[in-house]
Amino acid sequence: MTPAPVTLTPFLTRVRVKNFRSLSECDVRLGPLTVLAGPNAAGKSNFIDAIRFVRDALRSSPGQVLESRGGLAEVLHRSTEGSAQADSFTIRLDAQVPDRVAGTALHTSYHLEVGFDPRGGGLPVLRGEEVRVSGGWRGDQFLPARAGEAGVAWRDHILLPRSAPTDADVNALYVRLREMRFHELLTPALRVVDDTPASSAGNTLGERGEHLPRVLSALAREWPWAKETIDGYVSTMVDNAAGLDGVEVPEGDLAFVVGRFVGGDGLTSRVDRRSLSEGTLRLAGVLAALFQPKALTGEIPLVAIEEPEVSLHPPMLGALYDALLAASRNTQVMVTTQSADLLDNASADPGHVVVVHNEGSGTSIGPIDAAGRHLLDEGVLTLPELLRSGELRPAPTPVTTEQEEAPE
Repeated sequence: MTPAPVTLTPFLTRVRVKNFRSLSECDVRLGPLTVLAGPNAAGKSNFIDAIRFVRDALRSSPGQVLESRGGLAEVLHRSTEGSAQADSFTIRLDAQVPDRVAGTALHTSYHLEVGFDPRGGGLPVLRGEEVRVSGGWRGDQFLPARAGEAGVAWRDHILLPRSAPTDADVNALYVRLREMRFHELLTPALRVVDDTPASSAGNTLGERGEHLPRVLSALAREWPWAKETIDGYVSTMVDNAAGLDGVEVPEGDLAFVVGRFVGGDGLTSRVDRRSLSEGTLRLAGVLAALFQPKALTGEIPLVAIEEPEVSLHPPMLGALYDALLAASRNTQVMVTTQSADLLDNASADPGHVVVVHNEGSGTSIGPIDAAGRHLLDEGVLTLPELLRSGELRPAPTPVTTEQEEAPE
């Protein structure tokens, strides 16, 4: 018996970032489905990476995460002249988690600031951290104002995990932040024979596409409706395709992907993984990310996918939007795109779109601006035409007031 979904969509309701990579400052409201739209190098991936930084820091430590990104100096926002505009960056995530007592949603917020040690030395330090539930501080907090004159030594861990075991509400936030998934799919990872032991691979798709056959096999066994949904999208978007399957070989504890295609005689034949096109494999990876079992149960609260349209035929991309929308009923979905064809769908809502733009001075990010909404409302341009024409621009970032610091 499969567990009932416990997800709340959206999980992340608001993201505020300062001085992280190309993001000088942004304040973005999110819904169940968010499409980050903009040209190449606008900063879409940097916005995703700010959220991922929090997830990665909770899984390891801020120091290790910075090291994997080339160090603090590589992460801090730089002005057009090339000098750092600030000596720290901040990320604040507002989220909703289930209140199991009241049966409603709890509004929570997690804030992290990392920067150079103000006492000198050029080393990174934890300069601020807090967690709030329904507007009130919970657990261990560190804020510069509270530190006073006392020296704050850099420690290669953060405080949230210390509070989580003793506070159910904080733990609900902590667990969900750690379980967010960020997919940048690679064809070799999707195509390879998975020789990871089934007990280790589980039924969760790797962030590069690892374990695709295990996920497809698990869906066929335990979530047949989801597997049928994936096959339905594949057959709609790939010529002559009937679906893709994960084949498990218990004797060798390995698994691989095969395709099913309908020939001119109407008979279905199996196609070896090595003969499947890059587009077919990437589509399977995108759909598996969206409908993987833990996304269906709410254990994965957010699935982010970088440019899901890559290698897919443009006329078929409108159907992919339907898949994104359907998946967002079970888990929060966030994608980056520079493709107008992805938005060429009657279900594409301007409210789903967050525009990302960079004219050289840094990334601007926000909902479609007033001029763009006017063109849409008057029927002058459609949403894909607005993106193709270069008239898709973000509304200005609002100024955050002290009253808005607490989650709604």
